[in-house]
Amino acid sequence: MRNIFSISKMVRFKGISLIVASVLLVTSCQDLSEINKNPNQLSANEINIKYVLTSVLAGTAHDYIYEYAYPGGWTVSEAMQYLQRDYIDFQSPNTFVWGPKDFSSPFSRIKNSQYIIENAESEKSENNQKFYTAVGQIMRSFWYGYLTSLHGDIPYSEAMKAEEGNFTPVYDNQKDIFKGILDDLKSANDLLAQVSSVEGASSSDIMFKGDVMKWRKFANSLRLRYLLRLSEKTSDMSAMGLDVKAEFSAIVGNSSVNPVFTSNGDNAAISFIGSSSDNSWYGGPLWYTNRSEFYRRKPCSTFVDAMVEGRDPRLTTFISPVDAQLRISDATPAYSKLPDGQIVRNIPTSTPNKDELNTRRYVGLPSALQDPNLYNLATTVDFNAIKALDPTIYTDLAANPGVSYLADMYAQNANPLVKSVFMSYAELCFILSEARLKDWFSSGNAVDYYRDGIVASMRQYDIADGSVKVYDPNTDGLVAWNESAFLNNLSGEFTGADDGGKLTQLMTQKWLACFMTPEFWFDWRRTGVPDLGANVILGSNGKKIPVRIIYPDAEKNLNSANVAEAITRLEPGEDSQWSKMWLLKGTNKPW
Repeated sequence: MRNIFSISKMVRFKGISLIVASVLLVTSCQDLSEINKNPNQLSANEINIKYVLTSVLAGTAHDYIYEYAYPGGWTVSEAMQYLQRDYIDFQSPNTFVWGPKDFSSPFSRIKNSQYIIENAESEKSENNQKFYTAVGQIMRSFWYGYLTSLHGDIPYSEAMKAEEGNFTPVYDNQKDIFKGILDDLKSANDLLAQVSSVEGASSSDIMFKGDVMKWRKFANSLRLRYLLRLSEKTSDMSAMGLDVKAEFSAIVGNSSVNPVFTSNGDNAAISFIGSSSDNSWYGGPLWYTNRSEFYRRKPCSTFVDAMVEGRDPRLTTFISPVDAQLRISDATPAYSKLPDGQIVRNIPTSTPNKDELNTRRYVGLPSALQDPNLYNLATTVDFNAIKALDPTIYTDLAANPGVSYLADMYAQNANPLVKSVFMSYAELCFILSEARLKDWFSSGNAVDYYRDGIVASMRQYDIADGSVKVYDPNTDGLVAWNESAFLNNLSGEFTGADDGGKLTQLMTQKWLACFMTPEFWFDWRRTGVPDLGANVILGSNGKKIPVRIIYPDAEKNLNSANVAEAITRLEPGEDSQWSKMWLLKGTNKPW
């Protein structure tokens, strides 16, 4: 799903045609307008916005996951302890030695969204004009909200004005950006409420197939996401004329005017096709022919252990059992296969530090290990013995039979359960649960929204009551998931906890549900729970986890004055992953 449309590319092609025209002018008396017109080339305002929408959605599906969740150069997946890396180049992502992140891809999506808005009038019907204007506003808001949450202050009011000669846009204050985003999302919902039908968008709209109601639900669900993100800054927003709590309550209290997600069928998500590298999932062979790239990205023990201890059926959906389970035993031979097909490796009882070994069938890498390549006796494995028992087991680079890999669905070019998820119904349920805890609205109760979020996450991955997916660490077998007992247990713990305990449990479930997206990082920063920093072994800044991504080098070179001013508004005033942006300043969160 790499970018299939680029305004900048089109401009470069136009420049080339002008150069050619200048050369021809010297040798011909032909009319200049005839010479300079390429019959095979469209000008910027002649590109069909339907194709641009496809590009925005496909490009967003790629960038949102690939650049920030899996398998980018450094991602928040290691920070949120979903994944850890080993084999090579593991230190920077695992210990948070982060560098600058380029703006080019996200701003390309914003530029193309802006193009859709500016050229919506090219559509013949008023319905279509309003539809494309609103969709452009929604996708532009999605990316602006995401980028400012990543970096802090960014270009906003003067962004996308290079054609007007502004190559050094100011960096707007974060609170102004959020105000603008929320206004645009409200405007988009109001516009779409006037649209009865859309012609020709079923194929270009690869996310919702031109379904107006689903776009309205996405717009309003995003409004709730961003309003909750401002929960520690309500006073600042009130001074700007935005009552965060009242705005949230107004959306929830009037579903006919402000519809939001009501099921997984509303999820803002795009599937991978899997026919070429451009449209395939990143763990599949079409993307990485070198399979070590898949195997070096292993689940983190924090994530794995939380699901093992919670008897969570998502464990066996997300994660594979180890290829060779360690067992403290003097039995021989050293490697054998159990009747259920599991290979076991017998570790002598005399082995030093044997109590530090993980002998479960589902094992993750601890966070920020000094050398993850050594974990669970990886360097002493007899691969020949393992291959003799099961020739299909991976034994090449990055192999560690004593640690789990991601589930097989993440090693495929496409799988119906593996999508690029911009926002889910499960996330919305957890947003409503937290806001209800805060008394931001009065309908329903927090524990029911909490339960709804858990169930939505299960259903998102086709987990139903009775699914034989629950790992029992006492027997190493799989048992059926008892949905009622599972939910009642969690609900009982939730209702019996104090407010802090409720929030921690809610955020833990939201963390599990947001797997393979970067979204939970923003919630963790805002709340500080669960306490993921406690699990960091040898981080580059002690137990601290980063709270922002560094500005791009290109911006510092080409727009230095405005970047420098934005940096002064950080706390401390350094362009570092440890500096706090306005959203976090004065909150004592997450540390």
